[in-house]
Amino acid sequence: MPVWNPWHGCRKLSEGCERCYVYRRDASVGRDASVVRKTKAFGDPMRRLRSGDFALPSGVLFTCMTSDFFIEEADAWRADVWAMIAARKDICFHIITKRIVRASECLPSDWGAGYENVRFGCTVENAK
Repeated sequence: MPVWNPWHGCRKLSEGCERCYVYRRDASVGRDASVVRKTKAFGDPMRRLRSGDFALPSGVLFTCMTSDFFIEEADAWRADVWAMIAARKDICFHIITKRIVRASECLPSDWGAGYENVRFGCTVENAK
């Protein structure tokens, strides 16, 4: 399962975050998972190899698996990510979020009926 994490870190949002794997993994290496930061992989979808081919191949790419795509701390970076997603129509970006209520305010201006290469999933755990 190819993964792209343009940013890392998250703020716990609900009871479902209680046993978050990101917090557990970061704690094991002495990192604070609540600090949201841009990663070195941020521009990877547009990075090219010496051959001129894209470094990330076509196909399915799970996006933001060590954060939340719609987390507020990433608002300043999201437009650049949308531009990369729009440019790489050969990749299907799977985005899982707990912050689906923020989706409509975080979509790009050219979203229209959506990008054909984006799939959203929303994790929920209870009626709260």
